[in-house]
Amino acid sequence: MRLFVGGLPPTATKDDVVRLFERFGADDAGVVLPRDRRTRRRKGFAYVEIVDAGQAREAIALLGGFAVNGKALTVCAADERPPKRPRPTPALVLGILAAGLGTCATARAETVSADVGLTLNPIIGGIHESFNDRVHVPPVPIPLIEARARYGPFELALSGLPPVASVPYQDAIQGHTSTRLSIFEGVLRIWDPLHRFSAGIGQTLYNQGTHYANAIEIAGTGETQFSRVTGLTYEAGYGVPFRRGRFEAVFDFTPVMLGTQYTLYDLGFFAGRANPERADQVDTAIRFVRPAGRRGEFLLGLRYVNYTARYAAVGGGLSDRNVGLLPVIGYRTRIGP
Repeated sequence: MRLFVGGLPPTATKDDVVRLFERFGADDAGVVLPRDRRTRRRKGFAYVEIVDAGQAREAIALLGGFAVNGKALTVCAADERPPKRPRPTPALVLGILAAGLGTCATARAETVSADVGLTLNPIIGGIHESFNDRVHVPPVPIPLIEARARYGPFELALSGLPPVASVPYQDAIQGHTSTRLSIFEGVLRIWDPLHRFSAGIGQTLYNQGTHYANAIEIAGTGETQFSRVTGLTYEAGYGVPFRRGRFEAVFDFTPVMLGTQYTLYDLGFFAGRANPERADQVDTAIRFVRPAGRRGEFLLGLRYVNYTARYAAVGGGLSDRNVGLLPVIGYRTRIGP
C-alpha cells in the first residue's frame, strides 16, 4: 500500500522518513521524496510503500497528525492525497484565519499500541558482596517480563521479575544460602519526532530475601534477611535502524534508593532487628531488535548492572553489592489491533 506523507520539514531526508516508518515495514527502497524540477529542493512530502495493509493502516492511525518540528504530518493512502492548495489571496487568507479560530482547539484521537515480551538474562561474572563476604553468583538465567504501551511520542515501559523459586549457593564463610529476588521497574519515556532519542523518569523497586542456614552473628541457628529498597530512576535512550532491524541503547541511573533490611532468626526467642539502607544503581543496556513476522520481534543484547547498598546509620558499612554482565535474549509480540 502506497502512503502519502505531507508536512515534512524541508530538511527531512530519506533516512529520516525511513526511521519514522520502519516499525511498519518500510525500507529505503520504498521511500520517495520528490524534488522541484527547477530548484531541486524537496517539496515537503514523500511517498512510502508499505507491503502489509494492516501495518499501513496502523501507520496512518499513529502518525497522522504527529508533530514534526511543530508541524503536523498528513499521512493517508496515496490515492486519497489532499488536493493541492490554491495560491493564497487576501480573501483566502482571511477565510483560513476565520476557520482556524473556530477549530484551533480540536484534537485528533491517538491510537494506543502495546506489546509484551519475555527475556532471559543469565549473569556472567556476577559478584555479590555483603559486609563480610564476596560470592560469585551462578549463571542463573533470570527471566524478566516486559510490557510497553505507546501513545504518540509517549511510551510507558514496565519490566519485572516475579518472586520465583529461591536460588541456592554455598561458600566457605556463609555456608548454605538461598536467595529469592523480585524486581519491578517502570519508566515513562518521551521520544523525539523521529524516534531516535528519548528521556524518561520512573521507579525501581527491589525485594530480596536471603536465608542463611547458619546465622552470622548467632551460632546454632539460621537467619533470614528481608530487604526492600526503592527510588526514582532517570533514563536516556537512543535508537537507530540497523541491518533490517533496530539498534537500541538505554542508560538508567537511580541515584538514591531508600529501604530497610529486616533480620529474623529461625529460633524465635532471638529478637529480630531492622536496619535502614541507602542504595544507588547504574543499569545500562544495548539491544538489537529484529522483526519476526507481522507482530513479533526477537531481542538480543547485553546489560550491565551495578547496585550498591549501605546501612544508613552513621558509619554504616556495606550491606549489599551486586555487579554483573547479563546477555539478553528474548521475544516480544504486539497485542491489540
